[in-house]
Amino acid sequence: TQMGENPTAIPYQTIVSLAESPKRRGLLYVGSDDGRLHVTLDTGKEWTELTSKLPVRRWISRVVPSEHAEGTIYITQRGREDDDFGVYIYKSTDHGRTIRSISGNIPSGPVNVVREDPRNPNILYVGTDFGVYVSTNGGDKWEVLGGNLPSNQVSDLQFSARDQIIVISTYGRGIWAIDATGIK
Repeated sequence: TQMGENPTAIPYQTIVSLAESPKRRGLLYVGSDDGRLHVTLDTGKEWTELTSKLPVRRWISRVVPSEHAEGTIYITQRGREDDDFGVYIYKSTDHGRTIRSISGNIPSGPVNVVREDPRNPNILYVGTDFGVYVSTNGGDKWEVLGGNLPSNQVSDLQFSARDQIIVISTYGRGIWAIDATGIK
């Protein structure tokens, strides 16, 4: 069953992801642990719910507005709390009015984070419960990032534009840094 349909489940309805667009002040996205997604274009005066645009209701693990295009947003969901190990990665180019999956060929694993490369909007990075993947074509095809990175839960990742390094936070295996100069 989907979250909210199980009468014994406790829907926490807690905001777990909040992000403002770096391209437009007041454009905010909010995701919650019960799978709801909302947007405001006017710093919170009026909110629009986008939840129905998502194919499933799962924990919104990350909402990331694009650094390259105002209306573009990336959304990840994780189903770990529902014993669902599906891959849920989405992209919208119209402020969430339409949302499409960009999960591509990632085999499985709850997705915890997505990041857009600040150099190129077609390069994306995702952290799952089983490691990090990179796409150089906007999410159509994904490859494992880092040959020696352990297959482990990735809780966050950041791109250091100054140093051209991807910094990866894992659960129980420390912090990793990978040179991103060769990723094009």
